[in-house]
Amino acid sequence: MELLNGEIDTPPIVEFCKAVVSRNLENWPPKEETLADEFVQWLGLKTFLTRDKLIELCLSKRVNLSFVELPPELRGFNCSFENKTEIVIVQRQTVPGADLHNLFHEFREVLENGFIELGYSTLGEDEVLEVRAEVFAMSARMAVVTREIPAYIEIVSNADAKWVRYIGYGIIRVVGFIYLLSCVFLPQFEEIEAETKRQRYVRT
Repeated sequence: MELLNGEIDTPPIVEFCKAVVSRNLENWPPKEETLADEFVQWLGLKTFLTRDKLIELCLSKRVNLSFVELPPELRGFNCSFENKTEIVIVQRQTVPGADLHNLFHEFREVLENGFIELGYSTLGEDEVLEVRAEVFAMSARMAVVTREIPAYIEIVSNADAKWVRYIGYGIIRVVGFIYLLSCVFLPQFEEIEAETKRQRYVRT
């Protein structure tokens, strides 16, 4: 879209895609882990954000995020028109971390559209975007917690009592391990939940 002063209004998500292409052109396409780490840094996302905070964060990148009731087989979708991008995530979530995982999944599809428009698709001939988006979502969730662990460790290390530090380090290890496990196994949990919902839907 062209502004009144003649400048082109480029959406932030497109600017990000251009920057990714520029940084990784010699080794294109980038690994999903690399792309996820760059995206998390660009988005400025943190762990354990509420839905309101997620909506606010997406709006800062000019992406409209909403949560609505969807059919049992659908966990989210996205659409882009001109300079507008919409991401819709299923309202009812029973698996912890699903909001963030599904948001990253939809963002990966949006990114791919951006790369295609620039002439730099990341997909090989036999690759499926849905699979790449799942890997990206898992990697992005891991990147979020990996970036925050040093800050938690610093807080614990500043505790005066040694026993407090030991307990703090233990909690960080346990919570971090559980979180990483949830990143890996959440897609399977969601598939089980979706299949259960489909069976209930068929019976009713």
